[in-house]
Amino acid sequence: MIQSIVLVAFSMVCAQLAAAQATEPLKIDTGLISGVARGDVNVFKGIPYAKPPVGDLRWRAPQPVTPWPNVRAADRFGDKCVQLPRPSALGNTHKLENMSEDCLTLNVFVPKGASGPLPVMVWIHGGGFTRGWSSQPRLDGEAFARSGTVLVSLNYRLGRLGVFAHPALSAENADDGRLGNYGLMDQIAALRWVQRNVAAFGGDPNNVTIFGESAGGLSVNALMVSPLARGLFHRAISQSGYGRGGFNRMTSDTRDGRRAALTEGMELAEAVGVSGNDLTALRAVPATEIIEQPMSPGYLYFVLDGKVLTDDLWDAFRNKKEAPVPFMLGSNSHEFPGVPWTDRRADLRYFVEDHTHDVLARAYGGPKALEDHLMSDYLFTQQARALARMHSKNGYPTFLYLYSVVDDASAARGEGARHAAEIPYVFNTLSIGDLEGSGPHHAVARTMNETWRSFAERGEPNGSGLMHWPDYASNQIMEFKLHGQSVRPDVRNDRLDALSALVDDRS
Repeated sequence: MIQSIVLVAFSMVCAQLAAAQATEPLKIDTGLISGVARGDVNVFKGIPYAKPPVGDLRWRAPQPVTPWPNVRAADRFGDKCVQLPRPSALGNTHKLENMSEDCLTLNVFVPKGASGPLPVMVWIHGGGFTRGWSSQPRLDGEAFARSGTVLVSLNYRLGRLGVFAHPALSAENADDGRLGNYGLMDQIAALRWVQRNVAAFGGDPNNVTIFGESAGGLSVNALMVSPLARGLFHRAISQSGYGRGGFNRMTSDTRDGRRAALTEGMELAEAVGVSGNDLTALRAVPATEIIEQPMSPGYLYFVLDGKVLTDDLWDAFRNKKEAPVPFMLGSNSHEFPGVPWTDRRADLRYFVEDHTHDVLARAYGGPKALEDHLMSDYLFTQQARALARMHSKNGYPTFLYLYSVVDDASAARGEGARHAAEIPYVFNTLSIGDLEGSGPHHAVARTMNETWRSFAERGEPNGSGLMHWPDYASNQIMEFKLHGQSVRPDVRNDRLDALSALVDDRS
């Protein structure tokens, strides 16, 4: 018995050692790196794609990495970008470790022995531009890599370190008019890194798909219209992305009440004790002190700076100025249950005037349904449909989905899929969560992971063993459900039409 236990323990130790075995060195543009061999996948963690944005580089566009002379061990994830702790359901907060401004790193998951060229997928995490990081377990890229895809995930600057404007920065103009959108600039820098280096991992730089959820979905939408991102990707997937009402302005308030970026920046400087245009002093303020300052509603939104972003999102799509690439997008069936729009969304109250409430309530099937779904529709569902319609009208391949996977008990109670619920299904990482061993859920995860991978490979989410998903030009959507999929017209069209009539001309 003891001998058996010793053998088992020895086998476990050997497995752990094998799992941590370093890969052969691989050359990228800044030097040699070695990753970690993990079964049939090689993982390269914490690769810097830009210099640390610290000191004089805080609130600067990402700068080139300094090459290193020896083999760099890419065997641990980089630090999380500075952010506030995440509140928990118990009322306390989860302490975040390994967090710093030196966070501009990315991770690459590669099939072992990959010779390429393989499709590349670049994940942009969500978190409202205030939280999130690329190394969360549910974002593990192993399932994508096992199926023959190179998966890249990245960190980008958050909070007021990622979106910030100030007269002193405008006067300095260190980056030729690129101001305000530092987190978005980080994402573009990471995509440029992919173009320079992904072939070394077996990836195809001419077949890159960007995808992200929530703030990551808005990032995808913004990259679709950014002139500086053009040509850096070839397909795009926006999961519960948003972006209504126009980007923030540098010097003026938006009509739905979001204040000028320069106003916000000057108020932050005063709040941390920096007066005038003392940029050196402002850059010396501890990052945690910057992050802790309260922000007005809607502040964390990209800025129309004239370089990184030259058009509002909807205007760009209306005028056929978005990237001419296959686009897959959608939302979840009940993104924010129990969050009344009347309490939370000042910009929605701006659009929904008192005399329109009854009209909307009838379209939604009553006041309760209106309360249940209006905020989710306004932020995500109706926006996804509108962008899909414009992109399809412009003549580009477009695919719209509805994600409504919930367990049978939740479905019986009339509950839907919440915000971000689809992520572990897309990554096929359910085994790390509470649904381990639940057959139907894992079947959906395998299907969604393969569907996303197929879209990245072909530019359409169809392939062997997958239900045919028609282009949105047919007015058909794909719904993902626990017990299968369905293709049909969107049953939500009546209520979304009523909302569109109210808000679209002001988006």
